[in-house]
Amino acid sequence: MHYLVLMTGSCGNCYIFTTGRDTIVIDDGVTYTKIRTQMEAHEIDISTVRALFLTHLHPDHSKGVGVLQRKLSIPVYISSLSREKNESILIRQKIEMDGLRTYEYGERISVPGFDVVPFPTSHDSDGSSGYAFSADGHDYFLMTDTGLIPDEAWDYAKKADVEFIEANYDCAMLDNGSYPEFLKERIRGRFGHLSNRDAIDFAKATARHGDSIYFVHLSANNNTPAIVRELVQKEIPSGIFCKVCERGELFEGFIDADNFF
Repeated sequence: MHYLVLMTGSCGNCYIFTTGRDTIVIDDGVTYTKIRTQMEAHEIDISTVRALFLTHLHPDHSKGVGVLQRKLSIPVYISSLSREKNESILIRQKIEMDGLRTYEYGERISVPGFDVVPFPTSHDSDGSSGYAFSADGHDYFLMTDTGLIPDEAWDYAKKADVEFIEANYDCAMLDNGSYPEFLKERIRGRFGHLSNRDAIDFAKATARHGDSIYFVHLSANNNTPAIVRELVQKEIPSGIFCKVCERGELFEGFIDADNFF
């Protein structure tokens, strides 16, 4: 498996996973040009993209979907609840209804090269999702933009070889920052985001020796990579690879039968 954290954070989010033969994209909050040029630069054939999966319909995760959908003629997967509750957003973002595929949480979705299982997250976008998926004998987990850790996430994460976990805000920075109180309450509330503390505790409880963990979707105003790295160094056991993905940063990873990179 070859994967790219193409971008993460409020500036845009996009994750690409490829077996070499088949590729899926999770979220598309970037331009088609960026996806195409970065896939080319990292020797991923864009014609291998089989499907796009959306966590939710906030623009930093979905504003590029319509163009990618039309350019590649690929299905776009969202939860049935998201489809039902967000029709005006889908129209505004020019996402083609005929190309949408809906699912129920816990349903196993098979696309070439991948088996994907969505699970519910808790965010202020109806029908938001996280994903557990497998390819080439390895298991992966992605959870971002959620105020609570759903019950289903624990077992999926414990099984995963590679985890992508939101670490959005530092509690002290948020509490002492300049945001108005209603916005602070939104961020720390059940339909907001995960704190560094929540993310680290979840990672400690689910990761095994030899796993890889990527901390993603850091806030530009209420967090710093240095704070997350300090927590990782203090609390994540040795033998677990951890990467703190900075806002807007591109990161490339690999996994084969015996090695993680």
